[in-house]
Amino acid sequence: MPMNSRHSILPAVAITVLLFALLIFNLWLLLYHQPAAALLLVVLVIETLLLGGALWAAYALLHMRLFRPLRMMEDQLKVLTYTDADHQLPLPDHHYLGTLPETAENLAHALLRERDQTARAIDAATAQIDQRKTRLEAILHDLSEGIIVCSPEHRIILFNQAASMLLQAVGTLSLHHETREYFNEEPIASTFDRLLQRYQVEAEREVAEFECLVADDQIKVRMNLIIESDSKCNGYVLSLSGNISPGPCNYQSSLSVLSDRPEFYDFSLFERNPSVAQLDTPLNTLSYVVFDTETTGLWPSRGDEIVQISGVRIVDGHILEGARFDELVNPGCTIPSSSIRFHGITDDMVKNSPAIEEVLQRFYAFIAGAILVAHNAAFDMKFLTLKEERSGIVFNHPVLDTLLLSFVLQPNHSAHTLDAIATRFGIEIPPEARHTALGDALATAEIFLRMLDTLPSHGIKTLRQAMDTSNQVFEIRKMQERF
Repeated sequence: MPMNSRHSILPAVAITVLLFALLIFNLWLLLYHQPAAALLLVVLVIETLLLGGALWAAYALLHMRLFRPLRMMEDQLKVLTYTDADHQLPLPDHHYLGTLPETAENLAHALLRERDQTARAIDAATAQIDQRKTRLEAILHDLSEGIIVCSPEHRIILFNQAASMLLQAVGTLSLHHETREYFNEEPIASTFDRLLQRYQVEAEREVAEFECLVADDQIKVRMNLIIESDSKCNGYVLSLSGNISPGPCNYQSSLSVLSDRPEFYDFSLFERNPSVAQLDTPLNTLSYVVFDTETTGLWPSRGDEIVQISGVRIVDGHILEGARFDELVNPGCTIPSSSIRFHGITDDMVKNSPAIEEVLQRFYAFIAGAILVAHNAAFDMKFLTLKEERSGIVFNHPVLDTLLLSFVLQPNHSAHTLDAIATRFGIEIPPEARHTALGDALATAEIFLRMLDTLPSHGIKTLRQAMDTSNQVFEIRKMQERF
């Protein structure tokens, strides 16, 4: 509970009284007893120790009830200021801050209300645009012709259900993936270059038609350039027609891209070509996959195996509902009862599931072009890297760890578990989702989105800065463990 302001000056009063008492005692000793030099030296040493102990005790008290609560309040105010978390400041039961936390909390909540009102005003102003987007989405959904919209760098910006079904034999369509993953690269690239050159030289727009072999079927492809009002070409549209054979994909997956209203939009890619090699790219413009694993145990180097791997994709500050990966894995061994109690995955649940090498092939395709994010990432990455030789896959993606970032954002808090961080950011994790790979990945993704809002206030705005800071925290934590 907060303490009266009079309590906060008690250490200073106590030290003043002690100093005054020592001064009176020294004067009395010198004036009336005139002690020998040796005795006087002993008295001064004792007084120095007594005064030093009093100063240390006063500092410890002030640190516990003033300095540390102030730093904790600063950390949490940044959360309240830069995110939509709406909860009380977690402070020690006793502190010398008086009503300052309540006042600061009220100001932060007032800022949140203003931000909420601004967001509602923006939502109202863009309602007409949203209606048009919904109409476009409905039209594309019902078209029997497959539609794929691509950036000039041949990355997929938009696609509809018909396109997914036409290409399901060669893979599952996903945002940000390149067209060469589904088509022969040469005709797509050469046709685009030819159409673009003719438009730039002759200012004429041409529609090109050609055929592509997809599995055993020929698909007719029509390409149109996308020309904006400023006469700049910002990509192209592929119209696909062929025999659509509804049914499951050729491999087991749970990307769920064929739902009724999949989230296929990312028009910002017209303006940029995201690349993980660009370490100076702002964090809020990158694409991420937040993932988690469930395992047979905690020691990957001693033979423990993955039994489930899940991931969700974040683009432009949003979790894409239509881009999830969630698969069980047959570990090739018995799952210990101690692990089953933790994640609930039994031998019967995974006995018909594919081996890790097969699952990792699909997971690697899912994370193409993304920054990997995990909580305590070193644990999950160790399981992946140990399978690189057997699977033939090298996971060389940049990795961010919400555990290390939590130490950066809230260094004065001692608890940095997933649950503790979620509580501080005002995120509620459903009990039934906890300790499942998909549930924990979604919780980590929500936490990471809050962190993306807060990191700029700590001077961390680019991928390079986030990785460098995380590495520094990692080294500091290793040093601390030695003491």
